[in-house]
Amino acid sequence: MTKAKPNQSLNNLLVFEAAARNGSFTRAAKDLGISQPAVSHAMRLLEADLGVPLFDRQHKGVQTTEAGQYLLEQVGMGLSLIEQALREVRSMQAHQVTLAVSTATATWWLLPRIARFKQLHPNIELRVITTDTDLDLARERIDLAITLGADEFAQYQRWHFVDEEIFPVCSPKFLQTNPLPDLKALAHSPLLVLEERYRPRMGWKEWFAQFAVHLPRQPRMFRFNDYSIVLQAAIEGQGVAQGWRHIVQPLIAQGLLVRPLQQGVTTDQPLFITAPSGKTLRADVAFLKDWLVAEAATT
Repeated sequence: MTKAKPNQSLNNLLVFEAAARNGSFTRAAKDLGISQPAVSHAMRLLEADLGVPLFDRQHKGVQTTEAGQYLLEQVGMGLSLIEQALREVRSMQAHQVTLAVSTATATWWLLPRIARFKQLHPNIELRVITTDTDLDLARERIDLAITLGADEFAQYQRWHFVDEEIFPVCSPKFLQTNPLPDLKALAHSPLLVLEERYRPRMGWKEWFAQFAVHLPRQPRMFRFNDYSIVLQAAIEGQGVAQGWRHIVQPLIAQGLLVRPLQQGVTTDQPLFITAPSGKTLRADVAFLKDWLVAEAATT
């Protein structure tokens, strides 16, 4: 038996999908812009090539056999993957760059600055993914990510973004009604706590330990699992939050938050701009990386 050529087999599968989906060779022919005999001929070739019947021919149409239904499901999944690949290729042509950042960094650091990037590079479409977990950049098709830590991403391409500097912040109104002359007074104040779910971060206990200050046995703590909510609670005067400098500096500049004390801690876990390893950055990705570095320098 002569096997169908690859191009012919692919064409026959496309004809099959239309015939099975429509339940009619006539309607499939209309969808594809070919004749009904051409559809019938393609299906005979495909069935001969596979060695199994794909349709029960009936008076008013066709119905897929068990083998035909299975093939329809698999071809449908394949066509969906092809359509997805085509969308992704079109987005590449449109100079789309994907950046992954934490929710808080996106809300408080990136969004106030993004208009400047668009003015500099109006032809680059920036796609921002917010996530508080570490992603597989290559598998998720992420061009750049802002990540924390010097060791976890050693296998990636990395560029220094900012140091991790942490200091207390609160609203001006809170400070008026809750004077904080020193760290001991701060330790007895209402403290807003970020419960980090995915990676260890310096909490209040560790932060105070840098200054040999201990928390009271029953500290007044309010816990949240999202840093954006922590900052919102601080802005509303509910307590004192740990402020990561690159995130809270704009809020301080706007007068929404203040530093009640000047003590701060710079950890050994800087933030990096991270990219998949093993390939040169595209020009549009390099533009975004350079812009992020320049903006971080002004933070």
